[in-house]
Amino acid sequence: MTRALALIIVLAVGLLFLAGFIIKLLLSPRRVEALGTLIKQGKTQAAIAAARRLIARDSKNAEAHYYLGLAFHAEKKDEEAYREFKLLNQLSIQGKLIPETDYRQTLAQLYEGHGESEEALKEYLLLIKLNPRRGEFYLRAGKLFADRGKGDRAREYLQKAAELSPKDGNVYYELGALYYKEKKAPEAKAALERALRLQREGDQGRTWFYLGKLQKDVKDYGGAQGSFEKAARDGEFRVRALVEKGGCFMAQNDMKRAAADLERAVGAIKDEGGNDSLYARYFLGLCYEKAGELDKALAQWEQVYAQKKNFKDVGEKLSRHMLNKAER
Repeated sequence: MTRALALIIVLAVGLLFLAGFIIKLLLSPRRVEALGTLIKQGKTQAAIAAARRLIARDSKNAEAHYYLGLAFHAEKKDEEAYREFKLLNQLSIQGKLIPETDYRQTLAQLYEGHGESEEALKEYLLLIKLNPRRGEFYLRAGKLFADRGKGDRAREYLQKAAELSPKDGNVYYELGALYYKEKKAPEAKAALERALRLQREGDQGRTWFYLGKLQKDVKDYGGAQGSFEKAARDGEFRVRALVEKGGCFMAQNDMKRAAADLERAVGAIKDEGGNDSLYARYFLGLCYEKAGELDKALAQWEQVYAQKKNFKDVGEKLSRHMLNKAER
């Protein structure tokens, strides 16, 4: 009787352990799915706290690291997201409850944001193997090839992106920019004009900028000025576009109107050390010099010199004019 009771107790304990193990297996996916649900609902702080609890119990819990990184990414805390995704990249995601396409796409974006274009390109090429009909991945790969100066590969991927996503204006912008850099003006113009037909107005700034460059190259200054004015509505291109527009007026020897646009460019400067800022001040100085407003010209060149002493002939200009002033 005692041996039978002992056997029953052993079996009961074994069944309890087995039940606990099965419950754990059943609940684990639910916990992981719950993390994804919390993020979709915008409850990222709750997702972060829950993921951290899971990682505290198991530091190699790949799903928990994935959703923790995803929650950080949703909160625009990309340093933290980058750390989690890089750690996850060292763990195996095989057989895990992690959507591989979503994971690799986010990882590629994080690599790009951290200047690791080579790693980002590897991820996009993997994504293309996983999703050979997704045009956006060809677009990103093509852009990265273009940034590395590999025009042939860039064109191959961008043309495939255009085939798969014929209504994506960004594809035609990238093709137009690539053709422009390759000095293929007719192809560049056709691609940029098609991009403008497909893009929303708020996304057209960079496209108008390159179209303006094409027009300026063939001395269509009126068309270029209109394109640069439209490009200047985009904050990212504002200084650069106004410098180019001012340059159109300078090419026509209209220094007064050139100065007006260059003053607008200088007023929009956010990074004094940026190339666009240096050109804006340098050319504005030339306009002032031509108009006989030497003090105003020197003020612009002094600011350029303070940022970059060897920028064009600004050092020589300052020395010559200061010497002339001293002799007077």
